[in-house]
Amino acid sequence: MPGKVVVLDSEKHSVSLLGHILSHLDVSGFSNVEEFLASGDKESDCIVLDGSGMGSSDDELFRMLREHPNTAGIPVIYVGDNLNIDTRLAIYEAGVDDYVSKPFDVADLQAKVTRAMHQRRYERELLDSAENAKQAAFEAMTHSAEQGEIVRFMEQISMCQKLDELAQALLSLLSRFGLNAVFSCWLEGDEWPHYYSHAGSTSPLEQDLMQSGHGGGRIMEFGRRMLVNYPRTSLLIKNTPYEDAARFGRIKDHLAVVLSAADARVSSLNMEERLRQKDKLLDVVADVKQALIDVQHRQDQMKARAAS
Repeated sequence: MPGKVVVLDSEKHSVSLLGHILSHLDVSGFSNVEEFLASGDKESDCIVLDGSGMGSSDDELFRMLREHPNTAGIPVIYVGDNLNIDTRLAIYEAGVDDYVSKPFDVADLQAKVTRAMHQRRYERELLDSAENAKQAAFEAMTHSAEQGEIVRFMEQISMCQKLDELAQALLSLLSRFGLNAVFSCWLEGDEWPHYYSHAGSTSPLEQDLMQSGHGGGRIMEFGRRMLVNYPRTSLLIKNTPYEDAARFGRIKDHLAVVLSAADARVSSLNMEERLRQKDKLLDVVADVKQALIDVQHRQDQMKARAAS
């Protein structure tokens, strides 16, 4: 795609001449700066300006171009007569990038326009690179903050002794991620799962969806909703940020880690419950054993008295 050059000159034949000289480029001409600014053009790569006959001083024309947001960064090449050293210093001070003295050499003008356009494109690439780097840094900071939240969540659930505490910790974490969810989990011996929701209650449709989808795969996506399944837990996300690809990818990774940890904690709670039941059974066995010992001791005493 050829570069775009704007020629500002009050004389039409001059605009036509410059357009012919720069015919390998996309050239558009305007008779004054105001007309050009009113066009709303902000994609030009270079401006060639001859202020003669425009009714404003060169300084005023330069100021208008440099202060307008659409043209502030576009290189300006000034075409003028009798450019002595003082004039050159003045136009550089005013913000002009280069100049051509009349009568100008065609090859010199073409070379300066080409150089100015290359500089403009380089600046755009730098701006794009800076924006990409800024976005990458923002993503990295966001990811780091979210990872910190996940670490704190894992520390928190390690101390949870009840399902309600675990569910509340998980829903709080998801709230900080901006997610609306339903969490379900099974304890050993339970016929039906326990449900916990940001809405406070779970609809029959959501319950049926989570039960029927529990064996359908680790991650299931349908519209803005996502179902994440582990052996003893399921998580239904009702507002998946699929429109933001970067955030959506992070969220999917986070959900896998978070629900894996929650599932492991549910299994631990099951194990702890079995151990408590085993301890209770051992206590009962010990009590029975002691009772039998007491009965045997009393029988031995009765035999001794009978023998006496």
